[in-house]
Amino acid sequence: MPDSPHLVINGLSIGSGGGYTVARELFRGIGAARPAWRITLELLKGYPLHHEFEGEDLPANCTLHWAPEAARPRMARLRYERGEFLRWLAQSKAGAVMMLNGQTIPGCPVPVFSHNQDPWPYRPEAWNGWKERAIAFVKRREHKRGMRGAAVYGWTSSYLRELICAHHGIRPRVDDVFYNGLPESWIERARTATPVPIDDRVKTLVTVSNVSVYKRQDLVIRALAKLRKRPGLEDLRYCILGHGDAPEIERLRSLAASLGVRDAVDLEGRVPQARVEEAMATSRAFVLMSVCESFGIPAIEAMTFGTPVVVSDCCAHPEVCADAAALVREDDLAHLVESLARVVTDDAESETLSRKGLARAQAFKWSTTVEKMLTHLDPLLERAGATTAATSAVA
Repeated sequence: MPDSPHLVINGLSIGSGGGYTVARELFRGIGAARPAWRITLELLKGYPLHHEFEGEDLPANCTLHWAPEAARPRMARLRYERGEFLRWLAQSKAGAVMMLNGQTIPGCPVPVFSHNQDPWPYRPEAWNGWKERAIAFVKRREHKRGMRGAAVYGWTSSYLRELICAHHGIRPRVDDVFYNGLPESWIERARTATPVPIDDRVKTLVTVSNVSVYKRQDLVIRALAKLRKRPGLEDLRYCILGHGDAPEIERLRSLAASLGVRDAVDLEGRVPQARVEEAMATSRAFVLMSVCESFGIPAIEAMTFGTPVVVSDCCAHPEVCADAAALVREDDLAHLVESLARVVTDDAESETLSRKGLARAQAFKWSTTVEKMLTHLDPLLERAGATTAATSAVA
């Protein structure tokens, strides 16, 4: 009797809240859609973000497999992937492996579905110093290898596909765009729930994102300082929800202090989902001025609450948000100040963005993304099953 098809999702590269969300939704979505398959997610033991998967509600056919904690550093992880991990793939009778970083592993014994979510190596605006420039070079090289070696190559947006294909001058032999999405419960809220009225919302701008230089939270702090000098906006606040390294958090706090708005800027770190939803539902506007987004999940999440969205006009934001968000010129402080001022003070403008956002969010469903991915994964697992059966018959 043939073994159940076995798909392994390599989650060793998950390093942010956004990456966690994508991995979680694909993991459990594929598991629910293909109950006869075995789905394994590879994670790093000892990495707190990865251990959050242990608390998730997952289908019965979804299991976690842990790489040793020693594999956490970048070079150690590469050695583990090219050695012990490949041996485990063969032993576990994996039919295919999904890579979540747009790369492949040299010598991989099974077909690879490589999903690219990372414009960072192609956005010098997002780099900070020579070390990051070197890392970007290595990542670009590995992306190129992945595009040539993967059986299927995925992108989170058309923007990302055109950016990377144009840079390398090549196109994967089989590729497709798989938008990120929202769970059905979030879609239902956008469809049926009554948002908190604009007039009843707290005077707070909210960003849900990792704290990083390229996310440009500092630009929003500078805008806040200018806005609080305007009549009626003296009590405007800015709330940042998301993990960040201590030096960057301290830099933002120092900036806020120097501009006289330290008490008006709340850096809460990575918080429970309930707190994220509360902030999105009650804030006057969601803002994300990032210069490096392959999709931008938090923006459409905010839309499901009827919260007006203000985002940078670069990367995938225009493609994903369309006319349902106020698009601000990249790194343009004056434009950001005026855009936020209109959204915060003009109820008609806010109501329009709220209405458009509720409609736009309904276009992005994880279930649709999973169904589209399965049109490519099904043939890979079927071919692997046929090969295994033939091998067993010969033996």
